Amino acid sequence: MSILKTYWQYSRTPFYSIIFALPLLLVYEVMVFTFNHSDIIGLRNGADVLVRQALSLFNVYGFYVVGLVVLGAILVAYYFLTRSGKKVKWEGQFFFLMTLESILYAFVLFFVVEYAGRYLLAMGVSASTRRMGISLALGAGIYEEFVFRFILVTGFVFFLKDIIKLNRLLAYLLAVLAASVIFALFHYLGPFGEVFEWKTGIVRFGAGLFLAILYLLRGYGITAYTHTFYDLIVLFW
Repeated sequence: MSILKTYWQYSRTPFYSIIFALPLLLVYEVMVFTFNHSDIIGLRNGADVLVRQALSLFNVYGFYVVGLVVLGAILVAYYFLTRSGKKVKWEGQFFFLMTLESILYAFVLFFVVEYAGRYLLAMGVSASTRRMGISLALGAGIYEEFVFRFILVTGFVFFLKDIIKLNRLLAYLLAVLAASVIFALFHYLGPFGEVFEWKTGIVRFGAGLFLAILYLLRGYGITAYTHTFYDLIVLFW
């Protein structure tokens, strides 16, 4: 088996996805804690807040606890999804290639959005605001991909394919479309949501489609980094 074929297969597995995504989660949580000095209130990514509010219903709080719950949920879900799959070997160089691949996808997404109309973060920012932007970009990669791709896409596929017994291709298509619509609408909800416009809604829906398809093809880790790198490109371009 060629090295590229091995890389393509290994890099999308839960083993590599989880290890690859872990630094994003750790750095984001540390940066947010330095901003807020509290994990309960203050500056946070919207999807992060959504996860924490859901966990608070079960009295789950805490700087380390919430992040560990998210990581644990990923580990448990991936175990059940892949328990009959083949084991993979450790190839350290693959993480470098995964980073390069994520950067490539991020630039593709950026130029597609740029061509369609740059609506998402088109503003000048100060150094302090950029530091906050970096933190939110990390959170977007971890938590938005966790909620809108890992949970929603996987959940919709399971419901449509395994419960309703739809055709496999149709189930994946509907799952991607539904998760992308929800992802787009999410940006307009709540007190800090944007005012809805069709142009920005279409752009966000398109970005959701791109990331949902990428998640199905390349796994959670690369999709999370792609989202983060995209936000950083927008922030510093």
